[in-house]
Amino acid sequence: FAIVGAGMPVAAGVGLAAQVKGRDDIGVAVFGDGAANIGAFHESLNLAAIWRLPVVFVCENNQYGEYSRISKTTPIADIAVRASSYDIPSEIVDGQDVLAVESAMAQAVARAREGNGPTLLEMKTYRYAGHSRSDEALYRPAGELEEWKERDPIGILADHIMAHGGSGESLKQIESAAADRVRRALESVLAAPPPSTEDMLKHIYAGGTGSQ
Repeated sequence: FAIVGAGMPVAAGVGLAAQVKGRDDIGVAVFGDGAANIGAFHESLNLAAIWRLPVVFVCENNQYGEYSRISKTTPIADIAVRASSYDIPSEIVDGQDVLAVESAMAQAVARAREGNGPTLLEMKTYRYAGHSRSDEALYRPAGELEEWKERDPIGILADHIMAHGGSGESLKQIESAAADRVRRALESVLAAPPPSTEDMLKHIYAGGTGSQ
């Protein structure tokens, strides 16, 4: 979504559609900490709470909204506490730990599918790069980036694998396989013919007609 926070009301709509049709689909909205300060956040959580919609709201709190640190724009340290205003469950999750993220998401998804309404998950993480390619992120305090990189998600998962019977060789194989997938994907894109003018009209639907 090009508009900040626009995915939240759409996710609520997906949840409503699933509820009305009796399907076990759920809506998932992923947004940044900055988006938690706009009207769509509160409207979506309020509506989802009232109608007990099967929606999981996932806030990736990476400490910065564009060029502003969260402490400069938000009066609370934890976005998750806002869930209490709408009487829905919430959880603060270590966003650097993929297993913690998986566990929290699994519980929230199960809760939604069981008809117990929405959940707000706040993933505490960090934005390694600037907001854009030209942003050198000079506004960050010295040492902050390095501190967060000490708890890089890949490193945390690697430590977990090693602690549960993995080996250095198995980690190398995983890394090699991932690099190979990226290489093959890049080669496929570079080998593909450039898009034609007609491609602009593909997968575009006119409102109300359903025609392509």
